[in-house]
Amino acid sequence: MKRLQTVSQYRARRWFLVLLLANALFIIFAGLYLRPLTSNDIVRFELAKEASVAESIVQEWKSAGLHEKAVHSIYLDFLFIILYSAGLAVASVYISRLTQHEILIKTGYFFSYVAIAAGICDIIENMALLKNLYGTIHNWNTILAYDMAATKFSLLIMTILFLGICAIFWLFRGAGEEKGLRN
Repeated sequence: MKRLQTVSQYRARRWFLVLLLANALFIIFAGLYLRPLTSNDIVRFELAKEASVAESIVQEWKSAGLHEKAVHSIYLDFLFIILYSAGLAVASVYISRLTQHEILIKTGYFFSYVAIAAGICDIIENMALLKNLYGTIHNWNTILAYDMAATKFSLLIMTILFLGICAIFWLFRGAGEEKGLRN
């Protein structure tokens, strides 16, 4: 497999657009399929932090008939992990290259690995959540899920902030070039 650093800008753009579309469609269809369970319900379970809180969430889902939907949500998340981590990795390389700023481009390569690390944290988190959903809820699994979720969200927030910085830099650079062309 080619390293992202060696992929042409044309291919990076194509993969960026394909993965952006795939992520958007997945979010829409998964939301429809899992309804009435929401992503907020799952995040609340991911961040339960204590076994008693996780237990009350699972009992709430069982009494509302949502336990199976919660299990399906975790399994669907494994596919989403592939989509979002690949999408953010490609976006980090593609959008940082648009800036034409050497430091941002090199940092984009770094953040492509950060996105993959977030996906790995999400896989570990999902395995702990499934153990809690399928059996007796243990404090160790609940804490592991919480720690992995907190780490994953932190890595994703940093990556998205980096992408925002690159987008702003790119937009201002483009506006400055247009202004320079008018003079």
